[in-house]
Amino acid sequence: MDSLQRMIAIFDLFDGDRTAVTAEEVATALDCSVPTAYRYLKTLSTAGLIAPDIQRGFTLGARIIQLDRQIRLNDPLLHRAGDVMNELIKQVKGNLMVCGYYGKNVVCIAQAWPDRTVLTSYDRGRPMPLLKGAAGKAILAHLPDHRLRSLMLSNAAEISAAGLGNDWASFRKMLKEIRRQGYSFSRGEVDSRNAGIAAPILSSDKRILGSLVIVVPSQDLDEAQVPEIAEKIKAGAQAIAIY
Repeated sequence: MDSLQRMIAIFDLFDGDRTAVTAEEVATALDCSVPTAYRYLKTLSTAGLIAPDIQRGFTLGARIIQLDRQIRLNDPLLHRAGDVMNELIKQVKGNLMVCGYYGKNVVCIAQAWPDRTVLTSYDRGRPMPLLKGAAGKAILAHLPDHRLRSLMLSNAAEISAAGLGNDWASFRKMLKEIRRQGYSFSRGEVDSRNAGIAAPILSSDKRILGSLVIVVPSQDLDEAQVPEIAEKIKAGAQAIAIY
């Protein structure tokens, strides 16, 4: 891992429970010396990406807010997602979200959430699992074989635990079926009280961009209704797709 990769990895240390990091924590996480960690932090601080905390360590900087604003203003996927969800929410009973796929991460980027009594642990900006839940599986099913083989090699136990197959052949068969039907369905895999139906958002060259998901209370969803709802979600995902 080179210096740039190490500095970028510092951002992985921030999550919902940790809002500030110290040089000592960075050094431990990156397996580097404390002076080297300070150097990384100083570089990121100069760029405005992190900032000294008034109590301890460093927090995310104002440049992050500026970049988020740029995304909200200029991301075509985000814009199209908002327009489509605003129309789709009139046709379906449930809450909607769009998740983007960025290399290794599945991230919620937008929500239409009219029913606030339905709780979810995944709001905008929070990474979501790739191997569990409807959102991740809709994306997973459209990854290229070389990426899936790599996942199988490094995450075989997790793939098996998620019910996606115990070997490459069964894993590939399971994903092929999701791809064939055009949507994925899960119940209680991400949030125990919720069920989800997700359809992939694909580019014109069939590259996976993300997924459109409807989230409903598990107790309110009869599985016999899933195919009908899924057709509407698939149509919405196609409308969001960037051409």
